[in-house]
Amino acid sequence: MAQCMDAVPCIDREKQLRTNWKRVSITIIYGSLLVCVIAILTKNPILVAKFKPKPEEKLVKANYGVDLSDVSTQDCEFASIQGRRKYQEDRVTCNLDLSIPFFRPNDDGLDVVSVGAVAVFDGHIGSAASDMASKLFLEKFILKTYAEQSSNYMEFLNSSLVQTIEEIDAEFSKVALEHELYSGSTAVVALIYNNSHVLVANVGDSKAFICSGSSVKELTRDHNAYRLEERARVEASGGVFTHSYNNNVPDLLMGHFPMTRAIGDVSMKKYGIIATPEVTDWLHLTSEDEFLVVASDGIFESLSPQKVCDFINEAEDNSDTALLAKQLVQKAFLEGSSDNLSVVLVQLGVERVSPVIDYF
Repeated sequence: MAQCMDAVPCIDREKQLRTNWKRVSITIIYGSLLVCVIAILTKNPILVAKFKPKPEEKLVKANYGVDLSDVSTQDCEFASIQGRRKYQEDRVTCNLDLSIPFFRPNDDGLDVVSVGAVAVFDGHIGSAASDMASKLFLEKFILKTYAEQSSNYMEFLNSSLVQTIEEIDAEFSKVALEHELYSGSTAVVALIYNNSHVLVANVGDSKAFICSGSSVKELTRDHNAYRLEERARVEASGGVFTHSYNNNVPDLLMGHFPMTRAIGDVSMKKYGIIATPEVTDWLHLTSEDEFLVVASDGIFESLSPQKVCDFINEAEDNSDTALLAKQLVQKAFLEGSSDNLSVVLVQLGVERVSPVIDYF
């Protein structure tokens, strides 16, 4: 190597080299950080693949169930885990053995109908809305059926369900305004009438469907900006949608909200967010309809309804719905879901306890 004969230029050259290397290093570091931030914000598939859990990864929560002291359940099998979220905001409530009396016209005695009710509430920005909804739902719904009567039982149950959800929203919204709560919740509720018909009311992006043989009967549609009538209602109220930069996430209302219907979310109500549920017609069950699935959207981050039904059909013993529910949330978790995970499985076509009038 040639030696530098002049000390001063050599020192200057070394300083310049060190300065250049520092600039290059800083550029590389900040460039790498920028790429990581962009990848996280856009959920770049390369980054997602890097952190996709391996099959042997253990569940964050070993306990699949929810504390039954806080949840009203009877004769229904479900699983609910926190998953990768910091908090559990899902809530489940269900009772498959409700017996509701209806007075026959002309004072001709009573008809007692068997009704099963299954509800999943998926909270966001805290669990306040989903928690209140889960604790109020069955009580309010039953009280409404006792307080009012109709000769058309199925139509009456439909309207009672809609009114119950809207009343819960109104009650929570009042509390939220008083205490400055920003929480909200989706709601998906299924009613089973005399083990022969199913009706579903939906608010938000949780799902309900029936596994029928090898096919799926979807009973809900997500409420988001992909649906033109939903987008039109929100935009007419002054709401603005922005692109989410993630092909798996709908456009975001006011930059952060992906749904167009929800319980609570009082600060978003002025932009056209409503809690009125979308309700199916009563679906007559056939001999091929095997399982009713009611679940929060965390399940569907990694599994489609068809994959859920395939999983159930391929199980060695699908008569144990409690075990199936636990295995299903585990599968969704291990497939990469990052949300809370909750699912209720109801085996259809099963004779349940004979109706007995349930008085308070």
